[in-house]
Amino acid sequence: GSATDPMRFIQFWILPSVPGLESSVQQRQYTVDDRSDRWLQVMGPVGEEGLDLAQDARVFVSRLTGAAELKHSFEDGRGGYLYVIDGAAAVGDSALSAGDAATIHGPEHLAVSTPETAELIVVDVPLQFEPVGVWAR
Repeated sequence: GSATDPMRFIQFWILPSVPGLESSVQQRQYTVDDRSDRWLQVMGPVGEEGLDLAQDARVFVSRLTGAAELKHSFEDGRGGYLYVIDGAAAVGDSALSAGDAATIHGPEHLAVSTPETAELIVVDVPLQFEPVGVWAR
């Protein structure tokens, strides 16, 4: 944290697939180099890269520069979204700016490029799931 520099906080929910889980907190630090011009998985099912999720879901981040194009495949029955944290990006003919998002329904092959630099998040989740806990009502 910083007493002088602002912070931007992004919060999103991924519903668990197992009822009755204990709450937990996880934290991990990554560098800009860790995510530059590639998808870095920062959350996923237990045993995969990143923080553990109780769901067949994955979260990727990237700092994409004008020198690269990133691709991600959403299989049939999966979907999610691409969120532009900062900068500008293009998905096909669609131009996206900071704060914009694109929803994806698989099967789909996502290709993202940028004319400059962009900070991105991609969330990949199952489109069909059994609601548990308070969401099962």
